[in-house]
Amino acid sequence: MLKPNFFIVGAPKSGTTSLYDYLKKHPNVFFPKKEICYFCNDLTMRTPHLRESIYLSYYIDARTQKAVGDGYVYHMLSHISAQEIKNFNPDAKIIMMLRNPVQMVYSLHSQLFYNGDEPIENFEKALDAEPNRRVGEMIPHYHKCPLESLYYSEVARYSEQLARFKEVFPDDKILVILFDDFRFNPEQEYRKALKFLEIEDVMPDTFEVVNANKTTKSRAFLQFLINPPNFLKSIAKALFPHHTKRREWLIENLWNLNTRYKPRNPLTKELKQRLIDMYKDDVEKLGKMLNRDLSDWMKI
Repeated sequence: MLKPNFFIVGAPKSGTTSLYDYLKKHPNVFFPKKEICYFCNDLTMRTPHLRESIYLSYYIDARTQKAVGDGYVYHMLSHISAQEIKNFNPDAKIIMMLRNPVQMVYSLHSQLFYNGDEPIENFEKALDAEPNRRVGEMIPHYHKCPLESLYYSEVARYSEQLARFKEVFPDDKILVILFDDFRFNPEQEYRKALKFLEIEDVMPDTFEVVNANKTTKSRAFLQFLINPPNFLKSIAKALFPHHTKRREWLIENLWNLNTRYKPRNPLTKELKQRLIDMYKDDVEKLGKMLNRDLSDWMKI
């Protein structure tokens, strides 16, 4: 059995699902499902972290593929996952996808609210809740994502996150793709990823957008999905055991039934300025690290 040798580590809502979808179709890539949380043991999860045997069971069908992937967008948020990955596979390659932090955290909030991880629908109120959450207050009863994903002021501090990986991995083992480049020229950026992974230049049939903004049709049905009655949990556990493909198929289809796609309302000028002020120093540092002019990210 092969084990992962490249990792899409984030950031959330920055094109990682699209890249995962394109790579998954490549004949020389093996990817299990996305968002398997095995590393990141410093992040606060509602459920216990996976045992290594469970994590590796997702790769049991990997046989001859040259590129074997792991995709989890909160590796960057973790302070220890870079070293954990290095210890797991010293030759691992790291792919980061970074998006304007103002756009990213607004999109992330929408995703977390859709998932049921974020109970506060109003984005500005969710931002204001962060100090309380850091001291254990206003914590959602259910959160599948790490609790730290609700710390919006921290989740998009890319320069700090990139620095943690650069401390552990050499530059030739890290590929950074900017969301804007990927959105405007996905074929070009995808070819960069293939070259980085040293696999054949095989293109997907289409570069359609994956994981666009979505909302739930029914919040009541959402609550049923994330916290069903105990008797249904027992039945589901028997018929659809944890960490099996048929359980993942059932969950995916139930969520799809309750999903509709809807663009987000634009940020107000005042709220956008607040986010710019929050991230401008970090964006300046990131630009120097990447040798890229990122000043457009900080414009109203």
